[in-house]
Amino acid sequence: MRSALILAAIVALTVVGDYSIKAASQRDGGLFTRAFLLGALLYGLPAIGWYYLMQAHSLAAIGVFYSAVTLLLLAGMGTLVFKESFGLREVVGLSLALASVGVMSLKN
Repeated sequence: MRSALILAAIVALTVVGDYSIKAASQRDGGLFTRAFLLGALLYGLPAIGWYYLMQAHSLAAIGVFYSAVTLLLLAGMGTLVFKESFGLREVVGLSLALASVGVMSLKN
């Protein structure tokens, strides 16, 4: 349960960081905006959570779960918030990400 909470916090920080950096990229002087600085900070904070997750789990396992959940949330945010397209490529990519979670969940 502790690992799931840490992973959820890491994903949340990453998604908010990505939002901030995307928002900064759409402004003049984007690298020097508060949004960019916030995004950069939010990218660094998850390193603390990764440290604790890596003590108890393989990097491959947590990496796959993190990537799949983050991809789903970012694809949703890109489509709903930033009005980016969501086509066949995205459907196939997200399907493969979810398939990787299924494979990594299998017992040896």
